[in-house]
Amino acid sequence: MYTTIKYLSHLIALFVVFQAAVVVWGVAEEIRFQENNPGLETPFPLGAMMHGMVGMLVIPAAALILLILALIARKARLWAGLVLASVILQVAVGLGSIIASEYLGLVHGINAFVLLAFAELAAREAGKAEAATHPERQQHRQAQPVG
Repeated sequence: MYTTIKYLSHLIALFVVFQAAVVVWGVAEEIRFQENNPGLETPFPLGAMMHGMVGMLVIPAAALILLILALIARKARLWAGLVLASVILQVAVGLGSIIASEYLGLVHGINAFVLLAFAELAAREAGKAEAATHPERQQHRQAQPVG
């Protein structure tokens, strides 16, 4: 169970990195289209579409599953709860930056780093619990001379 929590937490952090990549791709796609086709209406960029789908469907589902697993395992509950809370905030300010004010996009970007940190802290906590439960799995490596 701890291993699942650890790797799911790492996966959520990887999704955050993916989100940053596809949003930049979407912006670049839109700028390039506008430069090459002045006066035409810009089609919705694929990168922005992927950013929205992963951010509103995949990451919230993964965060909810993470919290459920953490509650069952009774480890990393705080960090899993903070992951879900930051995901909820992320979706809210992401939508708010489109609907209300583009300046909420700044909070959206900063909160992405917070979400990534919380996910990695959840992974670390689960890793500690895993190591305490199965000490025989830990390999004690010692430095070996080279050559």
